[in-house]
Amino acid sequence: MATVVPEHGIQSMVSSVRKGPILTIHPESLRCTGYLAFWFMVAVSIAVTKAKVDVDMENTLLVQWFGYNNICVYFDFNPAREVAAMIYPLVEYSLFLYLLASHLHVWSSWSQKLVSTRFLHIDRVLVVIEIILMSWFRMVFVIKAPDDIKGHTYGFLGLQVVLCIVAIKNLVYFHKLHKSPLAVMCERLGFPNLLNEKAQDFVGGTYVFLLVGVTLFKMVFCLTTFAGDPIINSKEPGGRKLAQLADVVWMLLAAVIPFVIAFFQRKHTDTLHIALGFDDSKVLGLVDENAGLLESGGTQQEGGGN
Repeated sequence: MATVVPEHGIQSMVSSVRKGPILTIHPESLRCTGYLAFWFMVAVSIAVTKAKVDVDMENTLLVQWFGYNNICVYFDFNPAREVAAMIYPLVEYSLFLYLLASHLHVWSSWSQKLVSTRFLHIDRVLVVIEIILMSWFRMVFVIKAPDDIKGHTYGFLGLQVVLCIVAIKNLVYFHKLHKSPLAVMCERLGFPNLLNEKAQDFVGGTYVFLLVGVTLFKMVFCLTTFAGDPIINSKEPGGRKLAQLADVVWMLLAAVIPFVIAFFQRKHTDTLHIALGFDDSKVLGLVDENAGLLESGGTQQEGGGN
């Protein structure tokens, strides 16, 4: 039996089950870990590429297709690609656990009537989609860019979708709880009354709008480039600078700001306690059922023997 409860209900819950371990989880701490692992993976990949890879960076596949290199170029060449693939599970598992813990947090809030049943069901569907798309990101290490640049890239596009979904969900969820990450940041920095709730919602909504907008631009640019009719000509200086700017802005919105939010939010989000144990009444019920089956089996054997 595994039961998830908010921090304030842990004692009453534990008393109803046979003694077992209690797992304490901070969802936002898991997100911090995932982002730190990601940047560690990037740093190691850059170092290995510069030290061990002999390639003309002015004529990579990314340059040939998109007109410039971005951070992904450091995952394209062995041994950097192999090293990154070994580090990536730290990123993947941390963020998997974050997604699951966040859903359990929503479930706990639903049990306290803080969010609606509809929101719970939507989150339940979205978390499955998020996990599937995030698991496909590993294809950037499985499919080599020179072999199939499109297949190599699609996993990254899926990750972009996941990060947008998470940002939108968190905006709505924390608004419902009246626990805006921006309010938490202002409080931690010593400015608790800097922004009222409407201003916090506006800033949060603007951030999500920018993230989704830049992500859509990047995805459309990528897909139209693969289709042979890019929305901008990144081979020309103006188009290349615009595409590079979009990359930098996206990285800031998707891989830097969320870490900052999670860092400040981690101590202001309720801790989840997962208590593992056995409900004695359930255990007895199983024993009785098994005993009945054994008795029935014995009767059948006796009948067969006669």
